[in-house]
Amino acid sequence: MIDIRNLVMAMFLLSLSLLTYDSLPYIPFTVYRPVAMFPMFAASLLILFTDFRFKKGDLFLLGFLMYSIGHSMVVAAASGDIGSSFSHVVTQMFGLSMYRVSVYAAEQIKQDPELLKSVARCVTVAFVPPLAAGFLQLADAFVVKNGFSGALTGLFSEKVYTRRIQMLSGEPSWAAIHMLSGGLLMFFLYKRGFRKQIVLLVATALLMVLSFSSYAYTVLLLALVFYVLTTNKNRGRMIVILGACVLVIGFGVPYLIEAFNISGYFTDRFQFNFAQMWQNDNSVFVRIAFPAIGFIEFIRHPIFGLGGGFYHTEAAELLRQYFSSGLKFTEVYNLVYIHPEAATSRALVSKVFAEEGLIGVILFGGFLVSVFRSCGANPYSKFAFALCLSLVMNFDSYAFLNFWLLVGFIRGGLFDMEAVFGEAPALKPVRAKRREFAAKPIYSEWRSRA
Repeated sequence: MIDIRNLVMAMFLLSLSLLTYDSLPYIPFTVYRPVAMFPMFAASLLILFTDFRFKKGDLFLLGFLMYSIGHSMVVAAASGDIGSSFSHVVTQMFGLSMYRVSVYAAEQIKQDPELLKSVARCVTVAFVPPLAAGFLQLADAFVVKNGFSGALTGLFSEKVYTRRIQMLSGEPSWAAIHMLSGGLLMFFLYKRGFRKQIVLLVATALLMVLSFSSYAYTVLLLALVFYVLTTNKNRGRMIVILGACVLVIGFGVPYLIEAFNISGYFTDRFQFNFAQMWQNDNSVFVRIAFPAIGFIEFIRHPIFGLGGGFYHTEAAELLRQYFSSGLKFTEVYNLVYIHPEAATSRALVSKVFAEEGLIGVILFGGFLVSVFRSCGANPYSKFAFALCLSLVMNFDSYAFLNFWLLVGFIRGGLFDMEAVFGEAPALKPVRAKRREFAAKPIYSEWRSRA
């Protein structure tokens, strides 16, 4: 007989092994397409045949999804734009499947701690190839400088960025997301006794620093700030770590860039001239202007929003009205005049406000509050939650695998596990006991039983 539990866990572990492959070429149905979401979806269907039940706080999430999908369909019927609504609904279904599978997997791992060994192996499988590619890109960008690493990267991504660390991801910022969320998992596994994870963790931290990714640095700082604001445990230590990170980013990174004569489009960001970046840096402009447009749309439609998947309907108009200076950037011009339907808010927070209105904000916010309460006093859960909040500040897909994976681990209690694979305690000699035989019942006792 087929064991559904084993099938679900096998699909989950496969997804974890594929975590870092998020934009495989030849599958052009969307820009962000993590291959891991397909086994996650299959596992979610299999969970229907188990005794899995949603948690009490998940009612907010289910209410949000029902409202968002229903509202999106109504807007689609009125406007005739079925495609935008369909895409929106599909990404939400994938997001829900990732969440359910992650919660289920966390619960199973808590019940059977031996599964944590498989998780450690899958994390290793997921990160060794992309980290190796990242260090090749690092050598190519700052030492060899002939673009040799692009041939390898092109096998896994349709966009290859010269002199940037993108590992095997479709975007350098996605590579930063993997390093941050993966680094947390590596540290958790290391503290649970998987000592070999420290090698992977050090390599990840080193590559993240040397990637000179302002996005990665910003997300890390925001996560530390959120953690400090929401917890009392280890607050002093985390403030020290936060201060050290600020010093490294504010002084250490600019020193490295100058000392090693590193050049690239990103080097101007570490002069911290924000007015100049706003005028000359396309990436900075998009990550500020497009979320801002979402909040302007919320002010225009405060109760119900524009409808799920319909952020783009007013984005071009508002950009021309409030942020016309950005039309000099090719990407912005294309999103306004050539492919306005492709415009997105670039931030999940802004997306929820713009498309779902106050009703959606209350429902989704209620879900996040319930997840935060699930953290309890656990520092790993608290930091994972803080990291989730900071990651979605500049990422707007409901099919965001890393987000749902960490949220599911929090809800399922994975980070509450005790250290079960640490050093084994020394065995003490035990004196052999004399073999004893069970005494036979005496006749009177036997007779009374009879």
